[in-house]
Amino acid sequence: MKEFLILAYKDFLILIRDKWGLGLLFAMPMALVLIMTAMQDTTFRSLHESGIRLVLLNNDNDSLGNSIEKEICNSDYFNCHTRLDGRKPTASEIRDAVAAGKYQIGIIIPENTTGRIRDRVKTTMENLFSGSNLNPSSTDSIYITLYIDPAIRSSLRTSLQGKISEYASKIETRIFLNELTVEINRQTIISVANLNLLQPQTVACREEYVAFGNSTVIPNSVQHNIPSWTLFAMFFIVIPFAGAMIKEREDGTLGRLLTMPISYSTIMLARVLVYLLVCFLQFVLIMLMGVFLFPLLNLPSLEITGKIMSLSVMAVFGSLAAVSYGIAIGTIAQTHQQASIFGSVSVMILAALGGVWVPVFIMPPFLKSLSIISPLNWALNSFYDILIRNASLSDVLHYGVRLVLFSAMALLTATYFNRIRKELT
Repeated sequence: MKEFLILAYKDFLILIRDKWGLGLLFAMPMALVLIMTAMQDTTFRSLHESGIRLVLLNNDNDSLGNSIEKEICNSDYFNCHTRLDGRKPTASEIRDAVAAGKYQIGIIIPENTTGRIRDRVKTTMENLFSGSNLNPSSTDSIYITLYIDPAIRSSLRTSLQGKISEYASKIETRIFLNELTVEINRQTIISVANLNLLQPQTVACREEYVAFGNSTVIPNSVQHNIPSWTLFAMFFIVIPFAGAMIKEREDGTLGRLLTMPISYSTIMLARVLVYLLVCFLQFVLIMLMGVFLFPLLNLPSLEITGKIMSLSVMAVFGSLAAVSYGIAIGTIAQTHQQASIFGSVSVMILAALGGVWVPVFIMPPFLKSLSIISPLNWALNSFYDILIRNASLSDVLHYGVRLVLFSAMALLTATYFNRIRKELT
């Protein structure tokens, strides 16, 4: 035990010798989390507070056009304009404004849109009660023109098109029922009330975020970004860790240590302890930043009340996986360049597969199936379950088991390659 503590103290002294490098180990992850969270939170707020700039030309000035104009201009998602330079714009001016990037969306509702719908419905009613052919009218289709900035996300464009189609369908149904009422009253002795009264809005969507224990939670940018970028930063410990191992081999320090009555595994375990504490301290500092610093910067606060123990345990498992992976790379790599290139690129790949860059559920099927091999995916899912879904430690412990098995596999790989190196020398 004494030898183990001495080795750990030796690694600690080596670590603090480069004070600037040690400072960067903590400062860079904190800066990464802060920047990424602020960027995503700003994007989220701009969508709700300032809105997407939209210019609307309502040439219909009737039920459909007025309904679309009212709904869009009252929406929290759009900063709606109906005039350019203090006057009603033309279609070409709207197109040029969107093309120039001054507005993200332009909408043009043609003249007599509602009237054409009304005429079509009226013709359908006459055909219906006269027994004529009920084929749809040969009247030309009615088009509402949307000019879209190419930078707009396709999901927003699809959502807007769906909303406009919904408004048009409601107006067409309302006109249809009005005309049907008129025709029934004209052809029968007993008059009926307006059939629109029989069509109340009875079905609506109610949105609710659900979590473990029948509790509800509203996720924010902090809860999503802190776990993902904290894990990403923790796994980058592999570069300084592997570099320290290679340096010891090159300057002969490892050889001199092995002349002592200690095993190679004891040397590695002592180093694991030191760097494990570094990773866990990174986690603690970022958590504290989310709780105390983010509110001062007008960012959402990280809510960890009642979750500290579960988060800490999973952070230890994640740190162990990161450090063990660093041991494997440091043992296999022959040079600093090999370790830095392979370490950084492999961590980027594992992070991409693990859902750090984009959520796993939107990945192509073959990448989604590969995500289960990424230790970052296991750790990230455990953090999400605890922070967002209010899961307990027992609910996410299976992720911890996977991380421990990954660590054991990495350490066994390092031991195997170290044995091969000793045989070759």
